[in-house]
Amino acid sequence: MTMIYCRECGAKHSDKAKACPKCGYVEYDITKSTVVYLLLLWFLGMVGAHRFYAGKTGSGVVMLILTCTIFGMLITSIWWLVDLIYAICNLGNPENIFAKR
Repeated sequence: MTMIYCRECGAKHSDKAKACPKCGYVEYDITKSTVVYLLLLWFLGMVGAHRFYAGKTGSGVVMLILTCTIFGMLITSIWWLVDLIYAICNLGNPENIFAKR
């Protein structure tokens, strides 16, 4: 466990923490590209590839499994549309897309 500084308020906290305990800022992986995320979302979004890329493997597995059924495809198509709208609305804030909440 290493101690890191929050990018928002400068407080020191554990690197294992999902958010800064002082200000609540959510850390995210800055090496991830929003363009790659959008491309995965557009072309492979129905199977959850964009969620795997963002580090949200649990929901990615759920999308992958749901896609195997007709009823599940209906659910994942709505889920895909919501993810697409959310990603477009947060193009300027990649920390919202890649945050592990």
